[in-house]
Amino acid sequence: MNATCHFLAVATFVALAAVPAAAQTGQVSGRVIDTQGGAIANANVSLTSAAGIPRAQSTNQDGYFTFSQVAPGVYSVEVVAPGFVRWKENVTFTVVSPPLNVILRVAGVREAVDVVGSAGTTLSTPADAGSRLGLSPLDTPATVSILPGEVVRERGYQTMNDAKARIVGVTIRANPGNGYNGLAARGFSDSGSVMQLFDGSLMLVGASTVTFPFDPWIVDRIEYLAGPASVMYGNGAIGGVVNVVPRRPEPNVKETSVKFGAGSFNTWRGAADTAGSIGANTFYRLDFSANRSSGWLIDTPSDGTAFSASVQHRFSPTLGLTLSEDFGYQRPGNYFGSPTLNGVVDPAHRDINYNVSDSNIWFRDSWTMAKIDWQVTPGVRITNTPRFLAAGRHFRDVEEYVINASATQVARDSYFEAFHRQRQYGDETQMVITSHAGGRTNTLSVGLDYNFVTFKHTNNSPFGGTSVTDLVNSTPGTFINVAGTVPKYRTETNVVSPYLEDRFALSSKVSLIGGLRTDRYAVERTNLVDGSVTDKTYTPNSWRGGVVYGVKPGVSLYGQVAQASDTFRNVISATPAQAIWDPTIGRQVEGGVKQSLPNHRGEWTAAGYYIRKTKLVVPVPGQPGVQQQIGAQSSRGFEASASVNLAAGFRVEGNLALLDARFDDFGENVNGAVVSRAGNTPPSVPEQSANLWLTWTAPHEWQFRGGVRSVGKRYWDNANTSTIPAYTVLDAGIRKRLSKQVALDLYLYNLTDKLYGTDVYFNAFAPQWMLGVPRSGELAVTIGF
Repeated sequence: MNATCHFLAVATFVALAAVPAAAQTGQVSGRVIDTQGGAIANANVSLTSAAGIPRAQSTNQDGYFTFSQVAPGVYSVEVVAPGFVRWKENVTFTVVSPPLNVILRVAGVREAVDVVGSAGTTLSTPADAGSRLGLSPLDTPATVSILPGEVVRERGYQTMNDAKARIVGVTIRANPGNGYNGLAARGFSDSGSVMQLFDGSLMLVGASTVTFPFDPWIVDRIEYLAGPASVMYGNGAIGGVVNVVPRRPEPNVKETSVKFGAGSFNTWRGAADTAGSIGANTFYRLDFSANRSSGWLIDTPSDGTAFSASVQHRFSPTLGLTLSEDFGYQRPGNYFGSPTLNGVVDPAHRDINYNVSDSNIWFRDSWTMAKIDWQVTPGVRITNTPRFLAAGRHFRDVEEYVINASATQVARDSYFEAFHRQRQYGDETQMVITSHAGGRTNTLSVGLDYNFVTFKHTNNSPFGGTSVTDLVNSTPGTFINVAGTVPKYRTETNVVSPYLEDRFALSSKVSLIGGLRTDRYAVERTNLVDGSVTDKTYTPNSWRGGVVYGVKPGVSLYGQVAQASDTFRNVISATPAQAIWDPTIGRQVEGGVKQSLPNHRGEWTAAGYYIRKTKLVVPVPGQPGVQQQIGAQSSRGFEASASVNLAAGFRVEGNLALLDARFDDFGENVNGAVVSRAGNTPPSVPEQSANLWLTWTAPHEWQFRGGVRSVGKRYWDNANTSTIPAYTVLDAGIRKRLSKQVALDLYLYNLTDKLYGTDVYFNAFAPQWMLGVPRSGELAVTIGF
């Protein structure tokens, strides 16, 4: 029986098991806190059924409330407390519902200008990246991390990469070839193995270039599911998946704020947002940001604009529609790395850019989506998300630089120009069914995701042209186009992906959670030079099975096994030679423990894992130019994170990742001979990384922050003969709230002015380090209305 038949058989069985049972009653409980995690006593909590029957009570001194004998269904929950903004939402309760956590904002005070100092725990917050069943990380058999948007902005992260790099086990592989947005996680790297999503939707990546989103202003939260994640979002996630969730309209939220900042290297930033309602059932949100900088490198100006607009209308308490448009345009600077001599970058040439004077890079992205959310019955929910994603890219650069033996000049080649044009039309439909039988609860998600993608690539290959410039770069020159830039190929890709996920509660403490997904990729590639057509079909299967044991309230042990897949290159832009290879397969075993500390004081997690990836493409010994899929690589590691609120306004947050990544069976063609790399570490994969952040919310509306980012050494070649050194970077920040509506921030980056490489841009002769930003600072004022 093939994989599709297995999928349908399991779906049918679980769906039959999910037939709603007779109505029962359960308990609704929760806690009301403020934005700093403090309990709110004597808050009035009202629970109103769809029939309009209200019940009410007040929270106790620790902020807790409990309603007993609650029939499953949709209820309007409203929380009112003196001095705080009223909170009201429609919530669906079942016989066994997780506790409801309500966070109230101080009346008249914006999050953006509040001295927060406490991000709040996230293990009890549902994370879409980890499950389609509305599970929190505490109930998911995997490592799931959430970085709230308010923390991202509080710490002054200037780019999304700055924020992603603070997630446990995630490091940055940013270079122009991946849109300055590549990641490494759990021993695997770049867009083919670490997937990135926007609002839960995947843009199928063309030519490895992922660029959106890039501005933290629009972000509600960043979610990360570590390890094989293809069962959630499809092919291309053996290392993990990062989901950036934008801010969207919320009922009963009315706020407006603006922010202005100025900093080193003639950097200027501006941002604004507003949210509110039109009538009783329509809500809106607008976010806008823009930045401009001369750049810390000579002749590398950059600018960017991001815009997000969304509106939500509630036709009834059980039916809603959200429309959104998210747009980004950026010119990130024309930097392709700094050339090395004897494996290092000379600090004297740190700020020199060796690109040509008329080089140009720009990225444009537009995401248009609609989401229909319908609670058909208390136990059945249907969502439908049609979407249209458009992307454009342009590169015009000279990309490879080599310092000559006398260290006086730089030889340059690979004059490269390319245009990418991508359009993706998609629709995803999902049904979640919750049922109860024999005192046990079963939740099933079944869905179908469809995408059609067109991708057109124009370039000037073969990439010719050579030049020489002074090491001090006094004569950068202009672009040389030998071959001429013309359309080279076009692809059309159809992707059909049925999936299911199920959670069965064996008891009040033990749950079984599993999922299946099949992705059918049908790719047709047209050579626009000679008119030839090739096609390829892939059908990778992914699955996950796990168990979660609730030791006691707030403490979970879990274990899981999972399978994911990667293709040899991005599916929609693979060459005919690359397209012949089957997807590589990655399997993982993981176990861990999670705890949310009492009284909202903090949380911690720890996990160990082993991943093995097979079907790597390797040369055949004795047959030059012939390759086969027999290779393998693996990684095993340990990850831990913690966040604790201490006394006197102190908060400590940190994470640590240790791994052993290696090639198990891999040969490399070196001058016509196959050389084994077994036992070596894959390039650009650090085996240690750590983050530490300290926050002190001091008296008189002051806040002081300090952060440490540490990344271990990496190799830039399969032979492990050359390294990118380890580095540690220190950041800091100070906030003073001048009034309830105005806050002043000072952000300080790389306090020790460390020279370090975040990644390597490969060339045929020597590596080019992508250098991190030197010591810099920024002053910003935020005004809330």
